[in-house]
Amino acid sequence: MTLLTQPKDSITPTAASATEGYVQGGKDGYWLVTTSQGLVRACQAYSCLVQPVLGDKVLLQSVGKTAYLLAILERQQPLAMQINAKQGLSFDLGGQDCEWKNAKLWQVEAETTQILTQHAELTTNTGKVSGNQLTQHWQQVHNLIKDFWHSGQTLWQQVRQSISRVDEVEQKDSGHFIQRTRGNMSLNSEQASITSNKDLRIDAERIHMG
Repeated sequence: MTLLTQPKDSITPTAASATEGYVQGGKDGYWLVTTSQGLVRACQAYSCLVQPVLGDKVLLQSVGKTAYLLAILERQQPLAMQINAKQGLSFDLGGQDCEWKNAKLWQVEAETTQILTQHAELTTNTGKVSGNQLTQHWQQVHNLIKDFWHSGQTLWQQVRQSISRVDEVEQKDSGHFIQRTRGNMSLNSEQASITSNKDLRIDAERIHMG
């Protein structure tokens, strides 16, 4: 049997000590923590994503000559939790459900936001979308709207075919109305009325009436 002996010049590892303390301040990932042994300068551990604030009760772990701030045990102030992941953050839920509950405000700030999903459903009492430019690409759209209000300076539509059916009344109020048809134009109605306060002009190469 061969016995593995430890070299004489090696250092025997010592057990790391853990202690509690209160945050007095900090900057750039280093925090000043008051402990029973005095004031300690601790480096925030990589796995501790929650940013400490003044007065937080934290857990320190000493490894060699370095003290690490591992976790926040208690918070005295009613402040929102701030997550700080310097190298980015990725969530892998393993295909399981994820729910956000009891959130008064959910705000996302990013240069680019991308959402990829097979099915999306949004339910809200009021909604508002604002921006400089909006582009939509849909194969099919169904809108079921009781009241629709649109307010804008300019509206451009370019479609291959447009079909509209109004069961009751369709009314348009315009300062000026110009309609151009490159091909044939046909108007069919049971009763029709065209009135003008001033001139009414019909110009064509041939006019058939009756």
